[in-house]
Amino acid sequence: MSISRRQFNRIIIWGGSSFAASATSGIFFPKPAEAYSLEFPISALSADRVFSGIQKYCGAQPIPGVLSPILQGNSNVSNKIESAAANAIRTADKQFVNRNFTSKRTELAVTGSGSKNAADTSRLWGRQRQDKVGPNVGFGFVQKYEDQYSDSKISGPTMCAIDNAQRVLADQRLTPPEIAASLLPTRSRLDDLSSWGGDSDASAGRNPGAVFAQYDTAAGTVTSRYDLVEPGPKGFGRVEYTIEAENQPRRVILVTVRF
Repeated sequence: MSISRRQFNRIIIWGGSSFAASATSGIFFPKPAEAYSLEFPISALSADRVFSGIQKYCGAQPIPGVLSPILQGNSNVSNKIESAAANAIRTADKQFVNRNFTSKRTELAVTGSGSKNAADTSRLWGRQRQDKVGPNVGFGFVQKYEDQYSDSKISGPTMCAIDNAQRVLADQRLTPPEIAASLLPTRSRLDDLSSWGGDSDASAGRNPGAVFAQYDTAAGTVTSRYDLVEPGPKGFGRVEYTIEAENQPRRVILVTVRF
């Protein structure tokens, strides 16, 4: 799915605050940065849309018929999914269910299966719930690193930003492996199960109306910042999604989500 001119404005900024070092001189040179601004209606968001996008743009390969048996307690369902990975998937999924992500569960899929580095391989699936202003999509990502399985759980604004960002990178002619390496979490433990009202978990020292997340990818680091600007129906929030990836310009994608 391409992005129309009305939906997609691009600004190229040379310099900014991103720097790259010369391998020979050790001198730091400004790294080019690109900024994008998009409008996105929350009504268009769904677990199926995000899952289809990750298959198309990140090269994820679905493994039909294995997720239900895993969640029912069977750890030996496919030679593509180790028993320890199945246990990690089941544990992570329980947290989604506990946060009311109980509808429109997708199949399980795998990205990076062709990589020689096991940490680049991610097993992922999605779920959905209904927040006050619209749908909220959550995805789990289970990876193996140093013989241990870890999971990242991402929902709400950050997951919406990933969905939009993969389309932007595809328009910039990045390949599916490059897009996956730029956007999807690897070697990270992340619990970003947030809502469109922002993160109201004051006990964790966070601010109501705002969500901040940062995680590692195979190619670098992603930082996501969401601010609820106008609450309630017909309101909106903004996600600033910053991608730092090896051999790529720094990209800042601003997604205005209309409720």
